[in-house]
Amino acid sequence: MPRQIDLLPTPTHIEPKKLIVLSAPRTGTHGLYLALKLLGFKPYHMAEVIKAGPQALHILSDGLRAEILHEGKPYGRAEFDKWFADYDVIIEMPFFMIRSVLKTYPDAKFLLTERNPDKWARSFENTIGMMQTKFSSLPMSIFKYFDGFAYGISSMGRVLVGYYTNGYGLTPEGHKYLTENYTNYIAEVKRLVPPEQLKVCKLEDGFGWDEICPYLGVPVPDEEWPSLNTPEEFGEVAAPKLKTAFMKGMLGTTSIIAPIVAVGLWYLRKGKLSL
Repeated sequence: MPRQIDLLPTPTHIEPKKLIVLSAPRTGTHGLYLALKLLGFKPYHMAEVIKAGPQALHILSDGLRAEILHEGKPYGRAEFDKWFADYDVIIEMPFFMIRSVLKTYPDAKFLLTERNPDKWARSFENTIGMMQTKFSSLPMSIFKYFDGFAYGISSMGRVLVGYYTNGYGLTPEGHKYLTENYTNYIAEVKRLVPPEQLKVCKLEDGFGWDEICPYLGVPVPDEEWPSLNTPEEFGEVAAPKLKTAFMKGMLGTTSIIAPIVAVGLWYLRKGKLSL
């Protein structure tokens, strides 16, 4: 069965990559995505996956599974060129497949925002973790089967929560491993990327125009930094897709249940259900 990435056409033009952001989700990446758009860059972020729909999510999921679960062939230059042809900045995707990205773009300019590991773990639990909990509970545990994107995000969320909590999920033990695995990831990035190619910013020390504009060689704009990195903001991005999945689930289950109820009532009226 071909991978979704293999179904994309070979691009005729590929945007040179001006920045690759190695930051984990929940470390100011959505604000950075919005800020870079204001500066005139063309960044790819999870928000682009959500806008694009099931195929983009499937491409991400295939790459993620190949990278961390060794299911299939990891992505290389050909796959990334197809995926990110129209973008000059890549955000969040490198976190899901760090080694493949570094192998593909060894000479790139990199940025890493790091966060207090305990705060990051709690933010992960309150966003990605809570979304996965919703998809594992009624009614979304049923409704997700009626929407390709919802099913895909649930499947990927299950992989992420399981992998980064070492299988313990949203438990105190899982929180401990989330913290440890994030700490190890930060150390791995600093070990693998030459320091002269890596700009490191600590979220708690302040992260905004003054940190990224000089690094990118662009002037500081006369605008406020566009994001607060809150769980509520995460919910606003994800809510439309959740509502769509909910409505599809409602319609889907109704279309299945209604005929069954009608047949049952017919049998009952005809006395065919008597003992």
